Amino acid sequence: MNKKSKTYTYRCGHKVELEKSPDQMVIREVPENLDDATIVSSEQVSPSSTRINTSETNLEALMARSRSVAPTHHAYYEAESGNEFLITDRVFVTFKEALADEQVDAFAGRYGLIKKEAYSDRDYLFQLTNHTGMNPVKLVVKLTEEEPLVEAAEHDLNQRMTTYALAIPADPEYPKQWHLHTRLNHADFDSRSSSRCEKAWNLLSHFGNEEVVIAVSDDGCKLDHGDFDSESKFAGWGYLRGERLITSADIDAVPGQMYKPGSNHGTSCCGVIGAEVDALLTVGAAPGCRLLPIQWESSGPSLFISDSKLLTVLNYISDKVEVMSNSWGGVPRSEWAQPVINRLKTLAQTGGRRGKGIVFLWAAGNENCPINHTGNQDVPYDHGVEVQGGALVWVGVKKTRFFRNNLVGIPGIMHVAALASNAMRSHYSNYGPGIMLCAPTNNVHTYYRMTVRGLGITTTTGQAGSVTSGFGGTSSATPLVAGIAALTISANSSLSALDVISILKRTASKDIDFSAYPKTPPANFDPDTGWDVSPVAPFDKGDFVDNGDADGSWSPWFGHGRVDAEAAVAEALKLREPAGELSFQDTSSPNKSIPDNNATGIKDKITCSDSFSIRDVSIRVDIVHTYIGDLRVSLVSPFGIAVILHDRAGGSANDLNREFTVLSTPGLHGLSGQSSEGGWVLHVQDLARADRGRLTSWSLQLNGHRQVSVSVSDNPGMIIPDNSAAGISRSLNVVETGRLDNIDVDIDITHTYIGDLIVELRAPDSTSVLLHNRSGGSADNIIKTYSLSNTAGLQALRGTMIQGDWQLKVMDRARADQGKLNRWALHLTAM
Repeated sequence: MNKKSKTYTYRCGHKVELEKSPDQMVIREVPENLDDATIVSSEQVSPSSTRINTSETNLEALMARSRSVAPTHHAYYEAESGNEFLITDRVFVTFKEALADEQVDAFAGRYGLIKKEAYSDRDYLFQLTNHTGMNPVKLVVKLTEEEPLVEAAEHDLNQRMTTYALAIPADPEYPKQWHLHTRLNHADFDSRSSSRCEKAWNLLSHFGNEEVVIAVSDDGCKLDHGDFDSESKFAGWGYLRGERLITSADIDAVPGQMYKPGSNHGTSCCGVIGAEVDALLTVGAAPGCRLLPIQWESSGPSLFISDSKLLTVLNYISDKVEVMSNSWGGVPRSEWAQPVINRLKTLAQTGGRRGKGIVFLWAAGNENCPINHTGNQDVPYDHGVEVQGGALVWVGVKKTRFFRNNLVGIPGIMHVAALASNAMRSHYSNYGPGIMLCAPTNNVHTYYRMTVRGLGITTTTGQAGSVTSGFGGTSSATPLVAGIAALTISANSSLSALDVISILKRTASKDIDFSAYPKTPPANFDPDTGWDVSPVAPFDKGDFVDNGDADGSWSPWFGHGRVDAEAAVAEALKLREPAGELSFQDTSSPNKSIPDNNATGIKDKITCSDSFSIRDVSIRVDIVHTYIGDLRVSLVSPFGIAVILHDRAGGSANDLNREFTVLSTPGLHGLSGQSSEGGWVLHVQDLARADRGRLTSWSLQLNGHRQVSVSVSDNPGMIIPDNSAAGISRSLNVVETGRLDNIDVDIDITHTYIGDLIVELRAPDSTSVLLHNRSGGSADNIIKTYSLSNTAGLQALRGTMIQGDWQLKVMDRARADQGKLNRWALHLTAM
């Protein structure tokens, strides 16, 4: 390419400098339909668009001709990294506040836009037209900087994601599926690298619950593969064609479209998760669970994924799966539009078939670079080779100092790194902030220049023979973790997605080989290999450190450690709810008139005299009304927690006769753990004029379990020795039995510099939780109640047996200031 002109736009809330190519353009048309003498070459960059190379002198004339055929715009690249920036003729707009339909239509008309989708009352997708009068880059800048109604505007960006798989030779026989068991005898196998799924199956006495469903978004799946031949193996499936997601429920859906020859990546991912145990070929991590594959459109190793298409897929799976596995990504930049981030956050909390959230897993990547880091030295982020004439040719690595991934840090999302069969970090595995776990897979030198040891993964493929021994990369590690997450849920269906993630992190094995690899040696085609700086400091060692995570220490190479199916399932079984469930149900038939346009409304009470801890709540209401869009209906618990059940939805429809559950109304999850005893109030308001109605009847059902409450205290008035690692220890004995459901720890310590102090609680089973770790600086005194809501580390105690000695240890780890433990107390609720 020749010299590029620079401009800028906005992406994910920050300004992005772009370079506009002087000899390239992008047209919404596939290559085979393009025929112009001035086209030098072309490349498909999305399912329906092509990037064209022409001469600088012919570009504008070619673009003018092309606009009469299909939407056409310049080709852009990020100035910082040189990566392609594949804009479309669609933009996302997030308004500062919810607008009436008329206001949204007026906004669209003002800019010559067509409203394509409404994702919420603030998030919209618009398409530009010839009447917009500017290209998408200029429109995003104008809306971001000048439009008073807009909080954020950004592109519906096309992104070509790389499937993360590396091919190496390996024996295809099932006994060599070392990643599932520890029975293989091979010089390159260290049993510390196995995920121990076989032992998890023994704990479960089965191979996973068929009610647990895992979504796999990839390049498709061969549905008629011999490893997936049970009648109910697939809970559903879907494939994208243009902007439409065609699903198994659609009348025109064709199962054969889920697989195309040469695209075997998704079939292998599905095999790693769920290949059936009774098949003739291979076995997955969760053979008894079901799959829901989604096929992105693709070309070779590139998946064509836009922000809006990802939203479409997320909306489809939102109530159908417990886990989603994504063995694809991109470096150095992998950022998604705010509506995508918002949807992921919501689904991680309240989505899924059980309304308890979806566990989202992403492959960390195979480029031996960070996934989210800004440093002061250039770091390679690709393999440095290209395929030319069927052979690998060294062309040099691409480098940058800026790595951005805005999925990092979102609760409910984990990035999975790679562990080789010899228990070392796979050489290619990406690293650094954002890595949550590692899992066994293959090993290959990132730059194809050194011999590294490690066995491959044997699993399914669509190719002849139906089995491959050449699957690997973080592409294989990620679905393996997805299968183990499914086993964990199979062991305990009451777990939320965040509970599952916490279990996987805190039970992960840290018994791993921390050996580093030598740097890439020179070659006659590349004598100076000073570019090989990875893993770059401060991530150049794999040691586990305390980074403040409540689920334990963390390594920049391995995350919280190697996923351990046996330990995770054991922990989930330990936390399983006890037998002897309790419930309460009652109905009230007040037949009360609802005052028109009156915020006071009416209230009706159902009183529960039983006392137990609530697990879930359901309410049915029967309201006669001629315009239910006027109504707001809320449930108020005995402790004053209000949950809105119906909020002026339904427009002019008549009557509200409906059941509200935790699946349909996520706010009801907030009542979990509350006591059932007391008055439950239904509050009905009519907030607009003209139409009127009556509350005919309503019913309430509460399900839960009996609780045991225990309070014990100690008033030692004991001096805390200054600058002493030994500190002081005190014990409280609990004689009651049961598994812990809730805990409060009261602490009363006088001290003149609490930044000197460490306060640790140890449960009878020796689980240790740091309550205070040298924070607070020069502040005086720790007089505080630590609870599940303000101390994340206490979550690790849920489900443990309460009987036995509870120990408090207080240490002063700096000189000069002194203090005293006046009192401490435990308030425990057990099931």
